Amino acid sequence: MVFFIVNPRAGQGMGLRLWEKMKEEGKSLLGEEGFSVFFTEKQGDARLFAREITREINKEVHKEIHREISGENPKEIHKEITGENPKEIPKELHGEYSGERNREAKVVSIEDRICVIGGTGTLNEVIDGAMLDNNSFPISFLPVHRDNDFARALQKGYKIPESLSSLFAKEERKVDYGIVEGERGHRRFVVSVGLGFEAAILQELLSMGCSICPKEKQRIRSKALSYFYAFVKELKRAKKIKGSILLDGEERVEFQHILFLSIHNHPYESGYALGCGASGEDGVLDLCLVSTKKKLRLLYIMFAALFGKHKSLPGVHCYRFKKMEIHLEQEVAFHVDGESLGKQKDLFISCMPGRLRLQI
Repeated sequence: MVFFIVNPRAGQGMGLRLWEKMKEEGKSLLGEEGFSVFFTEKQGDARLFAREITREINKEVHKEIHREISGENPKEIHKEITGENPKEIPKELHGEYSGERNREAKVVSIEDRICVIGGTGTLNEVIDGAMLDNNSFPISFLPVHRDNDFARALQKGYKIPESLSSLFAKEERKVDYGIVEGERGHRRFVVSVGLGFEAAILQELLSMGCSICPKEKQRIRSKALSYFYAFVKELKRAKKIKGSILLDGEERVEFQHILFLSIHNHPYESGYALGCGASGEDGVLDLCLVSTKKKLRLLYIMFAALFGKHKSLPGVHCYRFKKMEIHLEQEVAFHVDGESLGKQKDLFISCMPGRLRLQI
């Protein structure tokens, strides 16, 4: 059974167009009742869908194991998922729902999996919500853009598969993910976590979605102009703060003028290569920390980061770790995989090596 989680608004509607392109092939490849489709309508839907899908599948697998142990004769290890709506998810959020699974209707045999059609944010929600029981649940990812940060980090010159059959035929990879824990709970991440200046830019851009530039008195429509405006605004507001990091429980480093920290499982984030050298398959995370008395150095550092040439610049400190504690003297802007999550000052971050079974 393949469970499609589709963000129809991803890539300015590209998610819906991509699904419409793949839908007919899905019917012929998997059978009319060999798949289910869930459309997200708001932030958090993909996380909720993934949790309920994996919970139900885990229940069925455990039932089959119990039957095998008790001597009963199960027909298949992949028992059908009935298609009935879980109580926790309102029916209207499910979008299309294919109903009960009919084994005879399946055209090909594909291991139960989630297929994500959307961007990095949608993928993050699915991985954050999924019950990754003993690394047993595979995820296929169909990004809406080929320059997706996650996709291009795993494969240079990445091209979006033209069909579902080509996606499902791809080699499965064992990929790392990270966990960030703070006062407000914990989250998984697949690309990056940011604190300080770069996260503040993201928050400003999100707030500008329907805002008006105070000087021009007109809506900022250009992405480049919007980013430039947010960059300059946050550069003026940026504050240097004291803090420390503890790497793998052994090495403590203190800083007096921290402007931002960027933690990476993959090298790219919003066009920058702040995590240049990060792999996503090496069992460690990469940290880029900027601490300098001169705020204007950020202009040079961020420009150099577009090309991954920032590591040797004054004020830039780079480390690799499996576990890290961050302690700042005051709260700063905070994001996880591009999702703004308010402010934080104390975090614990760790790498979960090779825990994702992924096709992309």
